[in-house]
Amino acid sequence: MDRMIKVKAFAVLADASRSRHLVWVSQDETKEPPTFHRLLGGHVEFGEGSAEAVVREIADELHHELGEVTLLGVLENVFTYAGAPGHEIVFVYAAVVADGTVPDEGGWYDDGGPIRVEWRPVDGQQEIPLYPDGTQALLDRWVAVPSARVRS
Repeated sequence: MDRMIKVKAFAVLADASRSRHLVWVSQDETKEPPTFHRLLGGHVEFGEGSAEAVVREIADELHHELGEVTLLGVLENVFTYAGAPGHEIVFVYAAVVADGTVPDEGGWYDDGGPIRVEWRPVDGQQEIPLYPDGTQALLDRWVAVPSARVRS
């Protein structure tokens, strides 16, 4: 069992209206509901800053470059996934895709395996849980303060 605290960097990738954002869709059959959403991104590598990590991870997952990367907050996430405990520190960023587009929903690859990505309303009006816990509060604050929003 891996009992290390992991450091991750995730991105809120919103559409032009900032009314919805892309999320990774996954399953944990030990929970109800089993389907959940998570922001896109991944591990911060040794010697790498969290902003650099989120740019690299999105390039790896979606094959798009990010611009205007803005830190929304840092979350501590203690969780259980597939019956195993996990603990991570997550840097949450808002960003725009450098070429001005956000990819449509579909399938991409992460760590050699396919991932499913879809649009989720920014307002959180959805039954499917969004992880890490605390992400929706960061989104609500981001939407409520126009000066904190990423500009295209």
